[in-house]
Amino acid sequence: MAQKTEAETVDVSSAILVAAESCFEQFGIAKTTMADVARAANMSRATVYRYFSDRESLITASIVRRARMNMEPWRTRIRKYPTFRERVVEGLCANIRRGLRDPMIHLLVSPAEATLATTLLSTSGKAVELTRELWEPLLHEAQEAGELRRDIDLDLLCEWLSELEMHYISALGADAGSLDRLRDKLRIFVVPSLIPCAQPRNS
Repeated sequence: MAQKTEAETVDVSSAILVAAESCFEQFGIAKTTMADVARAANMSRATVYRYFSDRESLITASIVRRARMNMEPWRTRIRKYPTFRERVVEGLCANIRRGLRDPMIHLLVSPAEATLATTLLSTSGKAVELTRELWEPLLHEAQEAGELRRDIDLDLLCEWLSELEMHYISALGADAGSLDRLRDKLRIFVVPSLIPCAQPRNS
């Protein structure tokens, strides 16, 4: 039997993930079974297991796929803000807004799925990995430009940004007022901890 090409493998994997996401929305993430996914994808369970060893790996792959959609254009959009302060504040708010509107991400961080989210995203390190993919180039640029403190550990910062995003996607309503309040908190409490202290003026 001829081996599948890489493109064919990607196509099958994508079809399984799309089917899985429809099941997650219909049944909930925790209640979706591999059999449900196989039926939705019109494939055998054996085929689904050939691409994804278990339900957890399927869920994780779905999260990663959705998070990486248009990541480079999204980073370019964040770069358009003229200052590092604005890139941090508006970038975080935009990511949280996107999470609130993405049914898969919103499901995962909802109270009903919170334990699963913690296990798959936090324990596996995927949330931090994805946050680092998006933010690390921007943070390096800010350090080189003197806009971000050079003593800050970028790995630790990305972990913190990831935790902020997950928390607020879970906690906030989708109304603009909630995001406006978060924006104020970021400006007052988060940004000052990241930027270099102003040099004292000569008396």
